[in-house]
Amino acid sequence: MGACCTKDYMFGGHMPYDKDEGDSNVGEDGEEVRRGEDGAIVRLNGSSAFSSMFTQRGKKGINQDAMTVWEDFTGEKDLVFCGVFDGHGPSGHRVARRAREMLPSKLSKAIKKQPSRLANGVSEASVGPDYSGGNPLVSRWETVLVDSFQEMDQELGFDSSVDSFCSGTTAVTVIKQGEYLVVANLGDSRAVLCTRGDKNQQIAIQLTVDHKPNIPCETERIQNCNGRIIAEKDDPDIYRVWVPDEDYPGLAMSRSFGDFCLKDYGLISTPHVSYRKLTRKDEFIVLATDGIWDVLTNKQVINIVSSARNRSMAAKLLVKLAVREWKRRYPGALVDDCAVICLFFKSPPMLTRSMTSVGRQNARSHPELAVSRSCRSMRMGKRGGEEGGGGAAAAKKESKDDWNAVQGLKRVNSLTRIPRFTRALSNNQKMEKVFHGVEAR
Repeated sequence: MGACCTKDYMFGGHMPYDKDEGDSNVGEDGEEVRRGEDGAIVRLNGSSAFSSMFTQRGKKGINQDAMTVWEDFTGEKDLVFCGVFDGHGPSGHRVARRAREMLPSKLSKAIKKQPSRLANGVSEASVGPDYSGGNPLVSRWETVLVDSFQEMDQELGFDSSVDSFCSGTTAVTVIKQGEYLVVANLGDSRAVLCTRGDKNQQIAIQLTVDHKPNIPCETERIQNCNGRIIAEKDDPDIYRVWVPDEDYPGLAMSRSFGDFCLKDYGLISTPHVSYRKLTRKDEFIVLATDGIWDVLTNKQVINIVSSARNRSMAAKLLVKLAVREWKRRYPGALVDDCAVICLFFKSPPMLTRSMTSVGRQNARSHPELAVSRSCRSMRMGKRGGEEGGGGAAAAKKESKDDWNAVQGLKRVNSLTRIPRFTRALSNNQKMEKVFHGVEAR
């Protein structure tokens, strides 16, 4: 993937990377692998035969990104859970980590209560490559995810140990069971799948929708709840959500965990859920925070992951190249935190080709891997195009017309302002405000 870094580099097959200041903060949670509920293997960093994970602190302070992979999820050998969370606000790192710890457990308990496994009763005829809704079993899974996300949000609101009034987190999750995927997301963290086209070319398919306030269906809900959507003069392309009568918090997304100052004004914790039956052409999925997507296109991301010398280093390679592109494109800006999970669908090859041959082949097959001085903006408008415009079917249904959800991408802070009285609010006051009525969906 690659139009990034200086033009002196070409990365096909491997990339030499220097030690960054952020490396010292990788795996700052300490233990990288532990046992979870029902014997699940819980990873917070590192790699396995089918996954690669890496996070790096940016230049804005503490790393507010969090991630996890649960293998043998719910105690089943073929069930995997992946989640990436991007915190924002003064306590965003705490909210993201709390979501990382609590959401998988909630989903595990809810899944075990279901009478059917993910794939049972779903025929190939009823579920195409991209599918959402229509099938009763799929609808039950959507209900499980939506209910678990909203329960997670409510518990955050009642948790006095985490200040989530003007702090929150995105979430993008994938549950894989055999050849089936269920994807759910809040906010602007993203899931992109790599598959092969009719001519064996790699194609990036975006499985999530970036929840931005200026998407028509999101705008309508927020305005109906008296929330304001305004772009600041310094960032005219970045639309933000504000409370009705004061200039805070300026949130650059329309769905999230936490951020209870906006939950009465159209911000929701209801995820978009999509369902996909994998085919032999599908190779891997990438979950990442916007520190990646703000500077690299979907196509570039899958090309970088594919070009890694070995899959265990794929996530780190992607983060390193994104950081270099941040520095090249925004030399005076603060690099954002980055977190990546790559989940591979096929067993690794028995033999690894030499680094040189891989590099040459990738350079020939993907000329965009040769470093250029510009990167195209991501586009979601194409149907099934290489920029991943497919998106989730549910999101397409909600949108009133073909609309480009990621126009004018640039460096952006998720949250711009917090009220001075935030710390004085008691937890009870916070929950009274949020839950006195029914949350809009």
